Amino acid sequence: MVRSVAWAILAVAVAAAPMPAADPPKDTSSAAFTRTKKLKGKLTVDFKNEFLKAAFEEVTSQLQDQKLGAISVQYGVGVSQNTRITYSGKDVTVEEALDGILKQLDLGYHVVSKDKDRYDGWLHVEKGTHRGYPAGVTAPKTDPKAEPKVEPKPEPKVEPKPPVPKPPVPSDDPDEKQARLRLDLAKECVEMGKKEDAGRLLKYVVKNFPQTKAAAEAKELMEKIK
Repeated sequence: MVRSVAWAILAVAVAAAPMPAADPPKDTSSAAFTRTKKLKGKLTVDFKNEFLKAAFEEVTSQLQDQKLGAISVQYGVGVSQNTRITYSGKDVTVEEALDGILKQLDLGYHVVSKDKDRYDGWLHVEKGTHRGYPAGVTAPKTDPKAEPKVEPKPEPKVEPKPPVPKPPVPSDDPDEKQARLRLDLAKECVEMGKKEDAGRLLKYVVKNFPQTKAAAEAKELMEKIK
């Protein structure tokens, strides 16, 4: 009887013991580029009651200016792109900005690392507090002085098109500049065949900068890609 009780206590103790955190798989080249380049890019942002989706669009715009490419985001179950956030940061990394933005929504994210998957290198935003790696996965220890050399996935080849002349942008009009950045990004999406992404950017320009020249161009482009 005593032996049976002892075995029962041992079984309960084993079942209650915490499971060790899993080690992360090796990053694909796209995931590594997102983790070591895009998330380390520097930003200056000032979001006041802004949509989460619009905040990520601004992050993408600034990374594009740095020739680091866009941050593509996949939203998990129960995560609304229209949730509003407030965050301000000067010369912060994308990682720092994401931490400040997502923690107020009780959200986490990880870099998708799946070779030959359409979401490879994207950010997956979901419920939780994890950063960079999926919940339950321990981030590997790295030497901060050793920066891995990774190359981004080559962009799909697009047939060259005649350059479209850009209208002059007044140097004293910040709205025109912001609208123009998103309009140029939308044009690049159209050239790459990403009409859905282009449509979202064009709608954002028309809605938030209606008095700009870029908004007028955005309306014309929206009609062409319908």
